[in-house]
Amino acid sequence: MSAKEYLENTAAKLSETEIDDVNTILHFDFGASAYTMQVADGKAELKEGLVGDAECVIKASDDDFVKIATGDMNPMMAMMMGKLKLSNPAAMMKYAKMLGLM
Repeated sequence: MSAKEYLENTAAKLSETEIDDVNTILHFDFGASAYTMQVADGKAELKEGLVGDAECVIKASDDDFVKIATGDMNPMMAMMMGKLKLSNPAAMMKYAKMLGLM
């Protein structure tokens, strides 16, 4: 599974009740590729590239992000080792469960 596939699956499986009150833009920068997840009006949409003003930018390699997402790498350890960078860790904590990262 690639990071893009993970994000596509996550956006598709989020139910309207889970994200009804969420209104945010998250950028995912994997070096060679970048994606935007926009959550608004009970819908989550994944777009290619960095679109809009993000509440949080998540930077990691594609492989490291997949390891974090699947539980093979601890997110806190990844941050301490510099493998995961967050522009706004507090915002990411709000959305980590929604993204299946916790």
